[in-house]
Amino acid sequence: MKKLSLLFIAVACLCSKVANAQDGKGSINFVPYVGVNYSDFSCDAGYFFGKTSGKVNLMAGARFEFQITSNSAVIADLNYRRLGTTSEMFLMSGRSIPSIPSNLSKSVGIILDRSNPVGIFEDLKKDIYLNGGSGAVASSTKVTLDCITFGTQFKQGIVAGLSARAGVEGTFSVAEKMHTHTMYCSADIDDKGNVINKSEGDSYGKEDVGDIFSDHLNLAIPLGLTYDYKNFSFNATYHLPLTRCAKDECGRDEYYMKHQAFDLTIGYRLPLRKR
Repeated sequence: MKKLSLLFIAVACLCSKVANAQDGKGSINFVPYVGVNYSDFSCDAGYFFGKTSGKVNLMAGARFEFQITSNSAVIADLNYRRLGTTSEMFLMSGRSIPSIPSNLSKSVGIILDRSNPVGIFEDLKKDIYLNGGSGAVASSTKVTLDCITFGTQFKQGIVAGLSARAGVEGTFSVAEKMHTHTMYCSADIDDKGNVINKSEGDSYGKEDVGDIFSDHLNLAIPLGLTYDYKNFSFNATYHLPLTRCAKDECGRDEYYMKHQAFDLTIGYRLPLRKR
């Protein structure tokens, strides 16, 4: 039993040295990485986009790690991330009815709602296929922001191979899109008042929402854990938002929305200077 215990301790120490291959003071590593991030909006997102749920996207970046001791480092980080959310916001329903027998048409209103666009479209379609005219129901399906994030962090070793990280970062969006799904239908009326030429379809488009999100630097505190195994680096990071991510057209903080983001990445450590 004593020999078995000694063997277990020896193996544990060996694994610890392999997993926690710390660099000496003054070492510099370049670490490119790829991964996935999960993001959503918080607070007033429902007011603007309707009901939202998180979305997973790819990300990529690189960082420099400067060892200030054998067990701690300062990190300079730069990455590309796509942030956003899926949305169930119902935008509008338009209805145009032909006037019989002159075939002149008139608009009969726009309906605003934030739920069940499919059900509203089915009711609209039944009415149009019975009375003629045309109509459309549009809803937003997702919001995507292409972002560049830069920042600095402090990395402190905890146990063999495992380190904690914290710092400050800024995120700037370079492209902001709201994706829409439009369901439309139409029917004509002949000279005898019969409904003919029924048709329906779907279309998908993108609407720029830069007036809400662009030219806005968002600050956050990255809080993460890193596990270094040989030259591989595994990272989990939560980005604690400090600032709102949306403004109205006049530049005021109208919507109290913040980014909620969490990411998992894997990187490869390339030594630039070993000590």
